[in-house]
Amino acid sequence: MSERTRFLLPAKFRFAGSIFFIAGIITGVFRFYLGIKPKILDAKVFAVYSEYLDEKYLKLVTNNLGEEITLFFVLSGLFLIAFSKEKTENEMIKNIRYHSLIISFYVSFAFLLAAIFFTFGFAFLYMLILFSAIPMASYIVIFRYQLYQYRKNLKLTNPIDHQDQQP
Repeated sequence: MSERTRFLLPAKFRFAGSIFFIAGIITGVFRFYLGIKPKILDAKVFAVYSEYLDEKYLKLVTNNLGEEITLFFVLSGLFLIAFSKEKTENEMIKNIRYHSLIISFYVSFAFLLAAIFFTFGFAFLYMLILFSAIPMASYIVIFRYQLYQYRKNLKLTNPIDHQDQQP
């Protein structure tokens, strides 16, 4: 096992991540777009800090867990997708991972700067919540695109030798 890939999850975790991500998108549509807050998700939870009508520290508060469940599914899904190995990992794929990670950092930083300068009030808080998913989402998109380009070029340069192989 290579030093660079020893912290990656097995390839089969990508499927579970896709299921989690889709579940998060569906729950997000119900909660944020349709405004549905099922009463069954109302629960007393321990809060380190809570501010609705008054500030509470280290207390039990009643909260609808719809937002937390949505964010859990989306972020867990993105994490599992982003950090799952390919079926076959080689040095070129490791380099693609590294470059994708660097580029995704730049994209995330640009998003954060744009949010700082162009959103205000509660909209800025929404951007910060969205920012929790931007680094992993941009990494996945960049990595998948670069991996697609690599595989396409591999097939073009040597179509006979790489017909059945997928790096």
